[in-house]
Amino acid sequence: MFLLALAASCLPVPAQAAEPVDVFVADDDDEDVGAPASVAPAPRVEYKMRANVEFADMDVGIGGAQDIGYFRDRVAAGEVPHPNVFTPEGLLSEHDLPLDGPGGCRVLMCPVLEATAASLPSQPEVRWLAQLGFDTGIDAATWRRAPVNLVAVVDKSGSMSGQPIEAVKASLHAAVAALEPGDQLSIVLYGADVHVHLPPTSAARRYDLDRAIDGIGIDGSTNMEAGLAEGFALARRTAPAFEGITRVMLFTDERPNTGRTDAASFMEMARAGSRDGIGMTTVGVGTQFGAELATQVASVRGGNLYFFPDSLKMRETFAADFDTMISELAYDMELRVSPAPGMKLAGVYGIPGDAVRWDGPSLVMKVETLFLSREEGAIFFGFAPDGALPPRSVASMGTVSMSWEHRDGHRAQAMGDIGLTARPQLGLRRGIALVDEATTLKLATALHHEKNDQEGAFQAVRGLGDRLDAIADPGLDAERLLVARLEAKLAFLSGHQGEAPALVSDRHPLNGLPMQR
Repeated sequence: MFLLALAASCLPVPAQAAEPVDVFVADDDDEDVGAPASVAPAPRVEYKMRANVEFADMDVGIGGAQDIGYFRDRVAAGEVPHPNVFTPEGLLSEHDLPLDGPGGCRVLMCPVLEATAASLPSQPEVRWLAQLGFDTGIDAATWRRAPVNLVAVVDKSGSMSGQPIEAVKASLHAAVAALEPGDQLSIVLYGADVHVHLPPTSAARRYDLDRAIDGIGIDGSTNMEAGLAEGFALARRTAPAFEGITRVMLFTDERPNTGRTDAASFMEMARAGSRDGIGMTTVGVGTQFGAELATQVASVRGGNLYFFPDSLKMRETFAADFDTMISELAYDMELRVSPAPGMKLAGVYGIPGDAVRWDGPSLVMKVETLFLSREEGAIFFGFAPDGALPPRSVASMGTVSMSWEHRDGHRAQAMGDIGLTARPQLGLRRGIALVDEATTLKLATALHHEKNDQEGAFQAVRGLGDRLDAIADPGLDAERLLVARLEAKLAFLSGHQGEAPALVSDRHPLNGLPMQR
């Protein structure tokens, strides 16, 4: 999570150079080194690898925050959100960032690398941007997720009244529709008290599940800690007899006001659950949702976070992505990025959590969880000249080595060269625009909140809007709308309200249909 006020990069502060660490280079074959003793390995899942990679559409996504919905919601409401309420990985996770490797992937996971010249006005030292993407050999046509023992923990406090609880009910109904006969669902409610509203019930009894969801009511204050404790306790009681995965799914507006409310207590519950092989998905609802605590919880192994400003978006996501949002693919991915001679690292974007450190000129970082995804995720690295400008014939930014743990405890390793191209693929072209957006929004919102520099914030966002408008990519339409709304607000605050662009919609204001040209 980017916490610095003006620095858009999340590079750690350089420490004294350490001794180089040898990197074991391997192909995609697994090396059986066993699972850590403190982690209970999940049931082994066999994946059928595709024979013809051309028709597969499964990819790999990074765990942690999966959107910047809260930031978008606050901007739409006419606010300038604080820079700490959204993460670059959340923004990147909202987009498909396709990057095809040279030969296709026929194993569980394959890294794909590409770099090109780039310009980031908020970080003028960055001259090149590199993308690390992830492909998988899992055949989308034959893939089936493991049976799931789903424990829904639902906030029924007074603040959830109205639209938030209705959104939760709608999403649970969508989850029930996505469940298979071998799955089971239980529901824990918390408010003034905590109780098991629905004991573990087979997904084959859909009528009983839907009736229990409809019966969720509102009552009391918010004691999230007690609700989560009961949810994890129920998950532990039911997991041993269940043939499949067990997952806790927390639905809340993230405003606890009773019990222990410090982040460490929630983090410890999430970590303890992950050690027992129980993952956790946090679903934030309501306009008052605060992202800071949930983002910390989501960075734990097996964790991810979604925010939904309305029930329609929640229903759509659960209907389309329920299977992948609960399917953990790999864990504890360790990355080492080593710049080529004459280069240095100047930024890293898309890593959830704070596990990034220097090792001499290299960056070492850790990603707790990788999930299956129907859209390709990515991590981006900014490079700058180290001293004199490298020659124009430079062909590589450096190398990336990585290792990760499969769900059965085996570890795999791979290494790749960050090749430079003058004709980047769509994922990298789109990624440049999104990294530009993330860094500029961090800079502009920090100028607004922490420096009271409304003019600087306005000019930064205005320039970003101009750059996005110049990119012919319909996949960035949501970003153009977000930036235009924020620009309009900052134009008013800085005395430029007459210069703000009109927010023109392509849909009819009454019937919502696309306008005919």
